Amino acid sequence: MRPLLALILGLVLCAGGARAEEAGTASAIGPVLKRMVTDHVRPAYAAFGNAAAGLETSFEALCAEPSDDALQAARAAFRDAALAWSRIEWIRLGAVMSENRLERILFFPDRKGTGRKQVQAALATQDEGVTDAAALAGRSVAMQGLGALELILFGTDSQALAEAGASHRCRFGRAASANIAALSGELSAGWDEGSTYLAMFLKPGPDNPLFRTDLEALSVVLGQMIHGLEAIHDTRLGAFLDREDPGRDRPNSALYWRSDMTLPSVSAGVSGLEDLFTRSGIEVAAQELAPRLADTIRFEFTQAIRTADSLDAPVDVLLADPQSREKLVYLAYAIKIIIGRLDQEFGQAGGLAVGFSFGDGD
Repeated sequence: MRPLLALILGLVLCAGGARAEEAGTASAIGPVLKRMVTDHVRPAYAAFGNAAAGLETSFEALCAEPSDDALQAARAAFRDAALAWSRIEWIRLGAVMSENRLERILFFPDRKGTGRKQVQAALATQDEGVTDAAALAGRSVAMQGLGALELILFGTDSQALAEAGASHRCRFGRAASANIAALSGELSAGWDEGSTYLAMFLKPGPDNPLFRTDLEALSVVLGQMIHGLEAIHDTRLGAFLDREDPGRDRPNSALYWRSDMTLPSVSAGVSGLEDLFTRSGIEVAAQELAPRLADTIRFEFTQAIRTADSLDAPVDVLLADPQSREKLVYLAYAIKIIIGRLDQEFGQAGGLAVGFSFGDGD
């Protein structure tokens, strides 16, 4: 069963909607959905779109006039795009969940190294099929997104992009950046006024195929936060950090390790989820029974973000130093604390998903 369907079904079965309505919160839930869209989703997708456009422009300049400065500008634009995506990537609703858009923007985890193998093969054979954005969009998802661009910009022989002899590599990167820019536009359009999905999201009802009630919709919003934090803990930190045995750490399995963006992307992801929690005003669901819980949750978010921001070094360096590695372990623990607050304390106070883990199911 797909994670989102399992999430919805579990919440429908487990949520104590009647209790929340009795607490007088039902009438305030509709505005939460609206604020989520206007104050978080749209601005975050717009920021990603701007960053993607900047990345595409930087590649056009690099390919037109290769130089070390142009390469550094393209690398900086990649980092901007990776950060912008990290802030919104855990919204698994709407257009991002169709036509493989999620995987086309970022294919991770990639435990078999599929993206690396495909990108390296395309570069080695000078495959012209990857130098056109429209053609690339129909190729493997593993070779058309941010993972492929990181390999192009930071992988073996990437410094050659500063010279005229790397035309194929640069055109591959230009096509991939144009593809991401096009995808970002599709994601934003899916939340525009008048879109079919937005109408369903904002107006739950008995005939709505997504949500029958406001409480069902609110439960899914909460689930986005919990599932996103679980994924950051398990597939981003867990990709390279073994909390029990340093000998089993895997620095080269970390997302964005080549560009030194691993911890910045983790920080951006947690920050984006905190932004969703705060700007949506979802705390109204638990305000009656736990009026100070939202402030506690925001404090826990702040602690995790500060810890991630303090880990300003490549992953292999962080893992090799006992003190910084201990901070990584603490960061994983801090994220687990937030998950517990949301899943257990907030969920129970709001009459949502008591005893249900949003990360369960597949």
